[in-house]
Amino acid sequence: MRDGFLSALRGDVTPRPVFLRDMTLCMDLADVDTDSVLSKGRFDAGQSARCIVGFSRFTGQDAVIGCCHSPAFIVEQYGGEMKYPKRGITAPLTHPLNGMTDFSSLDPEPRGIALDAIESYKIVRGLTDAAVVANVTGPLTKAGVLAGIENVSMMCQTDTDVLEELISFCRSNTESVVDLMHRDGSIDAGLLAAATDNPDLFGEEVFESVSVRHTKGFVNIFKSKGLPCIWHPHGELFSDKKDLGHLVEDTGCDCFHFAERCDIRVMTSSLKGKVSFMGGTDIVPTLMTGSEEEIRNETETYVRGLSDVPYIFSASCSLHRGVPLENIRTMTDTVRQLNSGRV
Repeated sequence: MRDGFLSALRGDVTPRPVFLRDMTLCMDLADVDTDSVLSKGRFDAGQSARCIVGFSRFTGQDAVIGCCHSPAFIVEQYGGEMKYPKRGITAPLTHPLNGMTDFSSLDPEPRGIALDAIESYKIVRGLTDAAVVANVTGPLTKAGVLAGIENVSMMCQTDTDVLEELISFCRSNTESVVDLMHRDGSIDAGLLAAATDNPDLFGEEVFESVSVRHTKGFVNIFKSKGLPCIWHPHGELFSDKKDLGHLVEDTGCDCFHFAERCDIRVMTSSLKGKVSFMGGTDIVPTLMTGSEEEIRNETETYVRGLSDVPYIFSASCSLHRGVPLENIRTMTDTVRQLNSGRV
């Protein structure tokens, strides 16, 4: 499991591992309320680990994220408020650094429930043979969680010096988190979840000059420790009208996790031999509302279409509560059948 995943991540075409980036869907499988794992000021590392490992066994995947994830880990540490729906996904109600212009007094070391989340990674490491991947946020994405995406958007235009200081603080916090997990021996690789590091949101100029430039530094947090790194931005990077492969390559990432609306023919033509690839079936609409046939067909399109490059099968983004579990089973069964040559 672990070896096959890491082999594909480093460029081997032969294994076809599965890594579904489960963040909270495992709580649906375990049939537990969100607040049994996570609530204001509280995170149950043991319950989190049991949920993660249970979902890993359900799917047979080769790599896992080490805890049930939430922006609460960093939002609450710096004074923000969170929404905790009983069976839904946690989300910030307030962004703690919104309006701040000086971040020098903030301690980047993780505190509170962030340390409990790191403990979940350590527990998961002892419970599974799958690879354990550290899920951290990309530069503009993390800045948006802390300061609000609208505020960050304004900074891109009017307060670039403040934005640089904010992202520098974000990187310091990420370095501290990754260092603790690496010292524990809890992680095999890293993933930069970067939904709002996105050329469709900020424009290609900001994407290149801010997001990609700072992503290099975030990637290096892992690579300096000998750990491979996956990058997962959103937005239109590859289409019949666009090829931003040079920017993907510029980040230094080992693996590109493509999101929705990605033309895989353009992507592989641009990046073959430069990175490994990860991605697959769209969560919306396919996994949420698609028929069994639609799920199988779309899954097969990706597995067959990426058969000659280093490829890790995943969904188009992370998995959260509410995605039908039977659809996940259909998708993973299809991948296994294709890998075994039965389809």
